[in-house]
Amino acid sequence: MRRTVLLAIGVVLALSPSPAVGNSAWGSPGYGDPPGWCTNHSDMWTTTIVTNDPLVGTNPERDTFYGFHPNPGYDDWYGYFYGDFRGKPGDASGWVDLLHEDYPNHYHWNFADNGWAVHGHVKQYIAYYNWTFGGECGLGRYRGMSPPPYMADQYGYPVVDIYVDSVPPEAPQPHVSRVTAKSVSFTWDPVVDVGDGAGIDYFVAGMDHYTSWLTIDGGSQRLQLLSTAEPRTITQSGMAPADTVCVHVQAFDRVQNASAEQVACSRALAMPPMPTWSGLTTRVSANPGPVGLVGLGSWFWLDPAPRAVTILEKDGGTDYSITATPVSAAWDFGDGAAASLAGPTGYGRAYPQPSAVTHIYEAHNQAGYLVQASVRYEVRWTAAVGGLIVGPYPMGTFTQTAAPLRYAVEQAQPELLHIS
Repeated sequence: MRRTVLLAIGVVLALSPSPAVGNSAWGSPGYGDPPGWCTNHSDMWTTTIVTNDPLVGTNPERDTFYGFHPNPGYDDWYGYFYGDFRGKPGDASGWVDLLHEDYPNHYHWNFADNGWAVHGHVKQYIAYYNWTFGGECGLGRYRGMSPPPYMADQYGYPVVDIYVDSVPPEAPQPHVSRVTAKSVSFTWDPVVDVGDGAGIDYFVAGMDHYTSWLTIDGGSQRLQLLSTAEPRTITQSGMAPADTVCVHVQAFDRVQNASAEQVACSRALAMPPMPTWSGLTTRVSANPGPVGLVGLGSWFWLDPAPRAVTILEKDGGTDYSITATPVSAAWDFGDGAAASLAGPTGYGRAYPQPSAVTHIYEAHNQAGYLVQASVRYEVRWTAAVGGLIVGPYPMGTFTQTAAPLRYAVEQAQPELLHIS
């Protein structure tokens, strides 16, 4: 962009500046301003650039070079750089002869012009060596022998602090946080920005946001697409057992460097097949035994006592744990009487402990009453997904029949004993 300039009549001599040492007016005091830095004819603007462009295309000094001295008819412009500055050989920190400009031509310069790159933090002065204005700064005079001052570019930003972060943040690692028979939820842990540079010039732009979305069954449609400042939990509901849902997430820093897209997938859980249960066999036992007595209460129990049994299965790549838990027992005492009892008391207790399962027979039966029992089990299942245990979920019930007991009952007969 062309700027209107003041006409200054004088001579600009192109002298190579010496390395500068001094105290900085801006930025880190560990870096120096040019000696004899003159602020006359400059509003001394400064600017700060935060970018991820290693060639700093946003440098405001890119269009500030004008040949406006008709005598001797040229300007020699210099840049003073410090920081982590790199590119082609010889462009290290210090003074750089940027260009020679013939009056009245207008030239352009930027880091990209020379293929130079920066990273971390750099600071740039743009100036020219000027005898004509030396008297105004008290350091030299036209045609005199005193050293002239460095003059700041009075039409641009003589000092530019450039902060470059061209490295993306760490890649977030999404994972399953919850899964059910009809839904899957994902989340991820926070990450930090990595930054670019080293040493005192190290600069990190900082985290800005995460962008995340879902896809189903390999489709390209981005579902629930959203940018958030913090990690979120994202859930897909209403899934069929055959559906596979994937979460996609990227991390962005404040200059929009983006991590690689990270993906985690899962399917909704399907109910595992019902196992073939074994190890649940039990039998009916009684006291008194082997023969009961009419009118005397008989105690019954199941031996061994029913207990919860767990079976581990793998189905469709998912590890399942299926547990059958006894919840009640139904009894048939063979004489028309029956009972249904819930919980462990319904299974009776082995003699000599008193049993809650009792029955009094009113008539003898030498052939024996057939005493039967059955135990009802409830089944629930859990699954291991992504290091998480999810569930339990109900799976139904089944009844296990105990081995019956043929229980003879006799009538007690009184006897008269003679004691001499």
